[in-house]
Amino acid sequence: MLKVLIADDERNIRKGIQCLIDWESLDCKVVSSCGNGRQVLEYIQNNPVDIVVTDVKMPAMDGLELSRQITEKYDHIKVIILTAYSDFDMAKKAIRYGVEDFIVKNNYMEELPAAIKKAAERIRKDAGTGDGYALDDKRRIHDLQGFCYCICSCEIESMDASIDYNLKDMLNNILKIAAKDCLFEIIPQTENYMHIIIKYEKDSSININAIVDYFNSILIMVEEFMRINLRVGISSESGDPASYIQLKREADEALSRIISKDSEINVYIVNDKDEKADLINLDHYKSAICELIFSEDDSEPKQVLKEFGENLVREDICFEQCQIYALVIDCAMIHKVVKYHLDIEQDFNQLERDIYKKNQSAKTLYGLIEIGNDLIDHLRSLCLGKIHVKNELVKRVDDCIKQHYREELSLNFISSCLYLNSSYVSRAYKKFTGITVTEKINLFRVGKARELLKSTSKRIYEIADEVGFKDAAYFSNIFIKYCGMNPSEFRKNS
Repeated sequence: MLKVLIADDERNIRKGIQCLIDWESLDCKVVSSCGNGRQVLEYIQNNPVDIVVTDVKMPAMDGLELSRQITEKYDHIKVIILTAYSDFDMAKKAIRYGVEDFIVKNNYMEELPAAIKKAAERIRKDAGTGDGYALDDKRRIHDLQGFCYCICSCEIESMDASIDYNLKDMLNNILKIAAKDCLFEIIPQTENYMHIIIKYEKDSSININAIVDYFNSILIMVEEFMRINLRVGISSESGDPASYIQLKREADEALSRIISKDSEINVYIVNDKDEKADLINLDHYKSAICELIFSEDDSEPKQVLKEFGENLVREDICFEQCQIYALVIDCAMIHKVVKYHLDIEQDFNQLERDIYKKNQSAKTLYGLIEIGNDLIDHLRSLCLGKIHVKNELVKRVDDCIKQHYREELSLNFISSCLYLNSSYVSRAYKKFTGITVTEKINLFRVGKARELLKSTSKRIYEIADEVGFKDAAYFSNIFIKYCGMNPSEFRKNS
């Protein structure tokens, strides 16, 4: 039986989890219950534990700090978080700390057993040996002695859902032809995601360039004859079997950088750059997508989301940070809909949990962007046609901005055009859109400036004047705020 430890500062919760769930049917046994994270660490230092179920908020050491320490010191232990889910920072940190799952506390009777089953399957699949490696990995590392090798992470997507392939067998047959001078092993991770170890004699002429050529040949075959998209991340090369785990991480990281929906190969490059997260203006993308989500043209928010993904690639943001950014934007879109209090049969808490799990399962930037695109389609289908989503006042303000954005535009000017009190316009607009009238003016002007920077060779100060900014320096500051780069850099990268 797997050994489970429960951590919660509320005794009744601990008792309820222990007594109300049929642990024996899950092939598990509750070995201890603790009131805080420090007690958990003290226990697992001297006692075997497979799964920890912990509350987020506890005295002495909370559940997130406990999760971080368990991940660092006892990576064979699976952690399941109990949460009210209202604390979004928890969701972001849960990704970073490798938490197995998180459960809404007031619904744990239904969700916790399923999460335990999933964690148990992972544990049994890994068949842990106590030193951080699974039994199969131990065998593979032993078999790499005397060889050079690399690892490839592959994500496969059929272009025709009516065709049912055995993906592992298909890849195996193609690799026998394309990589006939190498030895290889295919290791399925999920139905459409797998690792491939490719090894070759150290004194052979084969190297990473040859492996890339092999996969280029494979991509041509699967695209043309099998109607399949194959995205491949290739690690660096090593002759040291001890590098096996590191090369798996490199292959996954290389795969994660792919943003195209089509077949593509990406080779891992060592990144010595400092973290660049601050260069991504997340607030800009979040505001712009939420503003456009109910626009007449559904391609508009998706185009901004696409630009967001391209910017993540350009700035070389690590995939873990990309997941967090994508989750922030996705949840902001959901909250945008919730704010209207529409009469919709949709459990938005469940929708957020589903998005979180999809986010965790994504392997590429393309996958993260597709999750966002699907969410946009879903939210629009929920809302459009139900009621007039945008308040009439918002439409009138937006129309005024579109008509007069080249002029000396202000809240007072717009209010006078609408024959309304400026304080009322300010409060109502912010309530229905989440941004101020001034922010909307700047967003619209910057959007027009972006179009001109892409389509004309006009000077920066000329574009500034044309979109309503009389001071070119102020225009540049506003542009940087919403785009994360100055106008010249934007033109150069467009």
